Amino acid sequence: GFVPGLFGTSHGALQFMAYEDLKQRYNKYRNRVSDTKLNTVEYIMMAAVSKIFAVSATYPYQVVRARLQDQHNTYSGVFDVISRTWR
Repeated sequence: GFVPGLFGTSHGALQFMAYEDLKQRYNKYRNRVSDTKLNTVEYIMMAAVSKIFAVSATYPYQVVRARLQDQHNTYSGVFDVISRTWR
């Protein structure tokens, strides 16, 4: 479970990437300069959508990682965890 644990940093990276992309697209849609600051409601919406994206992309990986780190079950590897979880 240690090596899959290292991939946990991808959550923050995905969220940041999605937030910046959403902000740029939104400012372009509103015909504003790309680095224009968002108001409070816009900021909350961009943060929420980017968080939902990051969670959706990384949650399955987190389930596999947690099961690999579980000391009460024995798995033969990542694919065994995925197949047993799927069932």
